[in-house]
Amino acid sequence: MKSVRDPSKFGNMLGVIFSHYDEGKCETELDIEEKHLNIGGSVHGGVINALCDIALSGAVTSAFKDREEVVVTLQMNVNFLRPGFNGDKLTATAEVVKLGSKIVYVEGEIRNQSNKLIAKASGDWYVKSS
Repeated sequence: MKSVRDPSKFGNMLGVIFSHYDEGKCETELDIEEKHLNIGGSVHGGVINALCDIALSGAVTSAFKDREEVVVTLQMNVNFLRPGFNGDKLTATAEVVKLGSKIVYVEGEIRNQSNKLIAKASGDWYVKSS
């Protein structure tokens, strides 16, 4: 897959790029800039949450090969394990663990350019249109 900008307005505003999107798996990337930082100089927790949400949602929608589905996050848990900083390239990977007809369980993580684990995430997504 050719890398493409996130089609959502919010993800596009953040600068999220989709680098892999297929069969229940998704990988997104974000080059950290000053606008992504909190007052302490590390990546804002909201940015980490958003990157997890975008990647995990992408994994869910990519699981539906033959049809386009509208999905929404029911709940998501994010464990912050290490800070990210200005100039980092963060990569979020996600994979569907259980694909139900209405509820999908997904897990993912974020790593930096040195492959250091930044965050782990998991959650449930609701399939609205099937």
